[in-house]
Amino acid sequence: MPSPRQRTESPEPTFVFRGTIRRLKSATMKDVPVTERTAVVTVDEIIEAPPDLAGYVGQNITVELSGRRKVAMGQQMIFHATGWMFGESVAVRSLSEEPFESGRRLAVSTDTGAVDRHTEKKRLSHFADADLVVAGKVVAVRLPAESAAAKKKGGASVTYPITEHDPNWREAVIQVDDVIKGTSRSGQIIVRFPASSDVMWHGTSKFETGQEGYFLLHRAHAKVTRAKASRKQRGIKARRDIAGYYLALDSADFQPFNEPGGIRTVLEAQGKKRKK
Repeated sequence: MPSPRQRTESPEPTFVFRGTIRRLKSATMKDVPVTERTAVVTVDEIIEAPPDLAGYVGQNITVELSGRRKVAMGQQMIFHATGWMFGESVAVRSLSEEPFESGRRLAVSTDTGAVDRHTEKKRLSHFADADLVVAGKVVAVRLPAESAAAKKKGGASVTYPITEHDPNWREAVIQVDDVIKGTSRSGQIIVRFPASSDVMWHGTSKFETGQEGYFLLHRAHAKVTRAKASRKQRGIKARRDIAGYYLALDSADFQPFNEPGGIRTVLEAQGKKRKK
C-alpha cells in the first residue's frame, strides 16, 4: 500500500514575517501551553505565507520561540516559522529568529504576493525532491489493477484495509512527451493518487483525463516479504523494491503548462524549452 513520503530532515519554514514582540511568557489562545518560549507578537509585514496565514498583518499572534537567542519586549525580529494551532487566534512555531535592522528592505508586498512566494518556493522544492519530472498528458484514469480484480470478483472495491481516512486510490496513465528530470523507459507511466475527499488527503493532486502539464513524481516502493525474499536476503531486514508506478501526494506535484513560475522558472534558468 502506498503511503505519504516520510521526511526525516528538519522542517522548512512556511511562514516568514517581520514582527514586534509585545509580551513574553504569554499567548493569544487559551489552548496554547504557556512556557518560557511563548510570546505574543504583532505581525508587521509578511514575507512568505501559505493562504491560511496570509491575512494576519497587524494582528497579534502567538509565537513559540526557537530558544536560540535572547529576545525582549518591543524588539522587532524576522521570524521563520511553521503553522501550529488555529482558533480564535493563531499560534506558530518559530524555527529561527533574527533581529530586524532598521532601514532594511524586505521582499514584501500584498497578501497575494506572500502566498505566491510560498507557492513558488514549494514548487521549486518539489522539483529538487522529485525522482521524475515529466511533461505530458493524462490519457486515462482507472482503478489500480488489484482493486479492479477484487471488484470484478465481487469483493471490496479496494484491497487495502479500509479506514476512516481511506485514500480511495486511483491510477492516472500519463503519456510522456518530455523527460525533464530522471529517466523513463516507456512512453507512458502510471501515477497513483488518492481520489478521496477526506481531510487527510486535502490538497493532494486529483487527476482527470485530458489534463496536460508538468508532473513532479516520487517513486513508490513495495516491501519484499520474507517468503519472497531470496535466500541471501532471509534473516535480514526486508529490502524495498521500486514498484511499477509513481506517487503524487501533493498539489505541487502537478503544474499546468499555462501556469507561470515553478517548473518554468527552472527550465528558463537552464535555458530549456518544453518539447512540442
